[in-house]
Amino acid sequence: MRRSTPLARVLGAAALLCAAVALGATQAARAGTATGAARPDILIPLLAAGVLAAGWVLAVRVAPLVEPLPAAPARTGIPAVLAAVRRDPGHLAGALLFVWAPYAAAAAAYAGSGSAAGSLICLIAFFFAIGTSPYALRDLLGRQLGSAERLLREDAAAGRVHAVRVRIDRAVREDPPGPAATGIRPPRADASRRLELIPGTPDGAPPPVGFRPMSGSGFRTLTGDKHLAEAAAQLVGHEAWLCWPARWKLALAAPTDRRFPLPAALVTDSGHVVWGRTFEEDWDRYLRSGAAPEHPTDPGLTAVPLPRPARFVPRAHGRGLLALAAAFLTALPCLLGLVTPPVALFLAVSAGLLVLGAGLWISGSATRADPRLWTVREQTRP
Repeated sequence: MRRSTPLARVLGAAALLCAAVALGATQAARAGTATGAARPDILIPLLAAGVLAAGWVLAVRVAPLVEPLPAAPARTGIPAVLAAVRRDPGHLAGALLFVWAPYAAAAAAYAGSGSAAGSLICLIAFFFAIGTSPYALRDLLGRQLGSAERLLREDAAAGRVHAVRVRIDRAVREDPPGPAATGIRPPRADASRRLELIPGTPDGAPPPVGFRPMSGSGFRTLTGDKHLAEAAAQLVGHEAWLCWPARWKLALAAPTDRRFPLPAALVTDSGHVVWGRTFEEDWDRYLRSGAAPEHPTDPGLTAVPLPRPARFVPRAHGRGLLALAAAFLTALPCLLGLVTPPVALFLAVSAGLLVLGAGLWISGSATRADPRLWTVREQTRP
């Protein structure tokens, strides 16, 4: 992981803005652009977006590496104010651009030519974008914490949480058993990631507590994975309070997961909060036995989110940017007006699907972060 610098943020935002201008220009074809004509109004912003994206990658690559935060003196108080995960406007902008790309490309190539196939493709792509956009807006502009995490946050604000002192020992990634002899890597969806926490209890050496990404669906799942990876890069070795809601039984009132996850928050002595969850195998011995008693929270203390590293992840964005370059080259004959309308429609739709595929790859792979962050183990089969 690399630090996020002002230059990288400006270049990344400018690249997204140019891409949005190009996407908006595709609709100008419906206002009178001749069918099959060159489209410099689309080509120029796309070229600018490509140059700015390359500058963004370079700016991130030369930025300093993210280093662990300096340790702080032990805190006796637990903050009553636990900040939510920061919103990611770049993620939102990118998600909307990716889901609208197939429609924009098809609409630009169709250009009112009257093609029945073109009309059908535009209609399908339009309804896909309309149906997907609210989903992205809800997850990325709505609440960044799920209902379980909000319960814990409310209990902290009300004055009491269950808590125990822990040390963040290591970040662990468990891969499912795979055919190592063939060299086939297990799929990323099957890997589990967690922080191992060593409790500071007086009863000998209790087993470590597994602190996993916060629960959620859709984009919130990706947010939880990235949130945990940021903690792995900056907080290993830190002391913290591991907090559970005072109303933890209420969080279990309607379990949908047989592992019975409970929301949890790591509140570090450095003044940061990391949101996550723990499974029953970890929280049971603390909450049911009383080993993690209720503690009062201090309304004068606030825990803030971790500093956000640069968004660029080589494995995810590298391949994604290559797919975007392939999409641009695929659409280039259309933008230069060198092909007939049927061929232009085929190339434009192909380019739009490449852009959508690049977005899905980046979103699904960006949570892997730097593999050097994780101690890799193999899961044992039950």
